[in-house]
Amino acid sequence: MNSYIHNAIILSIVDVTNENKDIGIFEFIKLMISETNWILSPGERDFGPSSVSIYVQKHIDGRYSYPLYSQHPGTFREKSLHLYIDCLVKIHKFLDGYWETVSWYDLLTYLLFIQSNCHHSGHINSHKLCRNSDSFLNFFYKSKNAFNPWSKWEKKGDGPRMDLIDETKEAEYRGEWWVNAFKREKLEFLMFHTLAPNYYIGERFTTGWIVTSWNENDRDFLPYGSVINQLRDYYHTPPLSGDYGLGCRKNDVLYEIEKKEKGEKKKDVELFNLCDLIIASIGLALLISKKTS
Repeated sequence: MNSYIHNAIILSIVDVTNENKDIGIFEFIKLMISETNWILSPGERDFGPSSVSIYVQKHIDGRYSYPLYSQHPGTFREKSLHLYIDCLVKIHKFLDGYWETVSWYDLLTYLLFIQSNCHHSGHINSHKLCRNSDSFLNFFYKSKNAFNPWSKWEKKGDGPRMDLIDETKEAEYRGEWWVNAFKREKLEFLMFHTLAPNYYIGERFTTGWIVTSWNENDRDFLPYGSVINQLRDYYHTPPLSGDYGLGCRKNDVLYEIEKKEKGEKKKDVELFNLCDLIIASIGLALLISKKTS
């Protein structure tokens, strides 16, 4: 992972969400994680370490490119996969194909890392910095603002507990800082300390943290436990213990896309039924009027 790949991922996420107004940035990051989880969840461990770019190039060339083809034509699942592929193709083109070193495992872990750092603006469970592309880019891509990962919890006089970004006169690229944080923290991050039963925010070991919430719009997306164990094996960290309950959550959702489209269809049906009722009522009134005249 390097700053060029980081920038390509961030810019591609923004491009896709700008082109598809029915899904927000935070929701799309979760969709990217969800789709990668689906690709890895069958358990083929030889596949995860392979290069993403090989399969994306095959798709661009029109060749057989499992897993980048739809097995569910005409469904919400297909739309989700198309958005996912669209983002991967954009990343590939941003980098002119030069990201062979990024495996499916690397991609998934980095997306999880980005997701975990979407909660720094506003309340600790919020993702306000994803409210639009400008705020998202200002945080992950290019900015002159200072950033202290512990600013919400530090007391006056406390020394810095994590690497900071100082304010600058001119906007500077943030990719190198984020990639260094990822390399430094990825082993700790994959332990998901923030999901432990005795966790509280003062024990955070990584720049970002995973949010669990009753509100699925605020909740982070977690891969299946089997996939997390694949990641842990790949990065040589201990397998899951029973503390986290990972792998027991319903992860086959498309978030706002499916809900909005179902809502629109429901409104169309309701409108259609209302029109039918009005027409029938008019017809009945005319019939009664004709009989009484």
